[in-house]
Amino acid sequence: MFKVAWIIGLLTLAGPAPALAQTRAYYGEEAQALQCAAYFSYTSLVLERRGLITQRRAQEGALQATTILGRHVSGTYSQKRKAFVAVLSHLPRAEADLIEESIRYYTWCSQRFLS
Repeated sequence: MFKVAWIIGLLTLAGPAPALAQTRAYYGEEAQALQCAAYFSYTSLVLERRGLITQRRAQEGALQATTILGRHVSGTYSQKRKAFVAVLSHLPRAEADLIEESIRYYTWCSQRFLS
């Protein structure tokens, strides 16, 4: 099964009350969708930079990520963006590890969120 059983929580420790009202936590399917979107987006960028895919294929990865976020993640644009950035920061730092992990989940993510 997909490894995202953890919660993506975004907490603003300092700031006015309205900023806290914009804070959102994502669980379960939405957290998984955020993780899949991050894999599609960032891995496409890395593969393009390495010359392993074309710029067009990298753009398709970004489009798939956007589609996943639009269909499967609730909240405002700002909330989704903050959560997406948080997930990106938890992806493997080493590009080889990122690619390996992305390959492991690609089929599951595609079937779950893009079919």
